[in-house]
Amino acid sequence: MLVKEGKITREQLEVAIAEQRRTKTHLGKILNRLGFVTQADVTSALASQAGVKFVDLRSYNIDPAALKLIPHEFALKNKILPLSLINDRLQIGMANPLDIVTLDEVRRITNLQVEALAAPEDEILKTLDERYEKDEDKGEGRSKELGLFLEETIREAGALGIREGVEKSADVGSVIKLVDRIIIEAVKAEATDIHIEPDEKTVRIRFRIDGILHQFFSSSRNLQSAVTTRIKIMANLNISENRIPQDGRADFFIEEKRIDLRISVFPGVFGENIVIRILDKEKLIRGLERLGFSPQTFALYKQAINKQNGIILVTGPTGSGKTTTLYTTLSELNSREKNIITLEDPVEYLFPMIRQSQINPKAGLTFASGLRAILRQDPNIILVGEIRDAETMEMAIRAALTGHLVFSTLHTNDAAGAIPRLLDMGMEPFLLASSLIAVLSQRLVRVICSRCKEPASVDQTLLATVGWEGKGVSLYRGKGCPKCNQTGYRGRIGIFEYLHVSPQIGRLITERKDSKIIKELAMEEGMVSLREDGLQKALQGITTLEEVLRVV
Repeated sequence: MLVKEGKITREQLEVAIAEQRRTKTHLGKILNRLGFVTQADVTSALASQAGVKFVDLRSYNIDPAALKLIPHEFALKNKILPLSLINDRLQIGMANPLDIVTLDEVRRITNLQVEALAAPEDEILKTLDERYEKDEDKGEGRSKELGLFLEETIREAGALGIREGVEKSADVGSVIKLVDRIIIEAVKAEATDIHIEPDEKTVRIRFRIDGILHQFFSSSRNLQSAVTTRIKIMANLNISENRIPQDGRADFFIEEKRIDLRISVFPGVFGENIVIRILDKEKLIRGLERLGFSPQTFALYKQAINKQNGIILVTGPTGSGKTTTLYTTLSELNSREKNIITLEDPVEYLFPMIRQSQINPKAGLTFASGLRAILRQDPNIILVGEIRDAETMEMAIRAALTGHLVFSTLHTNDAAGAIPRLLDMGMEPFLLASSLIAVLSQRLVRVICSRCKEPASVDQTLLATVGWEGKGVSLYRGKGCPKCNQTGYRGRIGIFEYLHVSPQIGRLITERKDSKIIKELAMEEGMVSLREDGLQKALQGITTLEEVLRVV
């Protein structure tokens, strides 16, 4: 059905079927995980197959009376959402409208006739979270409940989870519960990192949410040794070594969902600092159209990535979303007809059909040497994690000139700044001009929380800063609520600057012009700057003016 509707190609279906044979997972989930379709596409097809109506929850008026009929925990577990109550008929949205067992259970709980409507799973879970925790008292109650749980767990664990080399089962069990709860709460808060930081008298736990660190919990140092040991065991690290940095990874399961954890342990004055990077593949691969591209930039970027050869660079500082953009791009291009090979540091997510390799400088596998070897592997598309030196750049250009499409990253402030950086590495200008297709620069801005979004008063000084003085503009802000942890923001979206290497810009490259002249010409040719793209998103009510100015 999805092929017939043009949602996926036959080649993409074959990739998903091959992955299904390996993982024994539902085909729809695999297609969504690979970024080929959205959950709405899959659910719509399931609705047609089951002969039920498909609903878009974003525009559906949900009846509060219906919500009271089904307990929140039951709805969350079975991924259903009460929608409306008309006479003795209850309508519910279901991620799987073919789940007869759940339908029978709802009939038993409510003693009503039940009609199933199909709705995307992600929209159901989001709406459940928003509608069942509508009032702030529940949000505050949950925080108090969590605080009591942590205090009780710490009391159970005693002074140390592992004391003088003798394990106490009750203590160890409590420490495991504590670490698991910290990770679960971080995932619920959509944090990207967990920081466990010992000070002189306390241990502070902070979550990085939407790029900003927030303090989650603080405790005495009694549990520091036990928590550190537990996390090291999870990552298969040396628990007796505390003098040198260590890195590892672990799998963590929440219900049936697997979360990848990357764990870094670093010795400090008051003990070992731990940072846990949370990698959720379902959030990473969302489809190019959902990254935040404007229609103009999206069309140009799609055109570029479908070329047969050349180099496409994605630039920006650490944490600006470059990996997400590149992985989503590779997911878009992945098919049985193409041989895609990557060199990464580290490999963050695994993809079917794509050959991925992690560099190992100690063993002699660098970006440059790996790229030289990849060229003998008959690739169509190559991803080089980062261009760090002239040798890597030279090999990337050679690959592009011999018929390969090459993607890589570079740390520069804007798109035009990538060109002088590459020339400074010693590249011949005429080779760079003939092989470089485009440079995409990006940042991430926080999105206004949809639950507490409201019109914002216009600061004339701020308007003057961006050249909007005297203009009648409507802006928005987040008031702050439990859902967004009182920040007014929830989630992030990209802002982009796309520089297409036209013949005129190629001429400037060969003449070694500086980035300012290149940027001016690119703007004349229609390039939208990072700042302008961010300001447009502020006008659209996606983010705030203050957030754009903070990032750009």
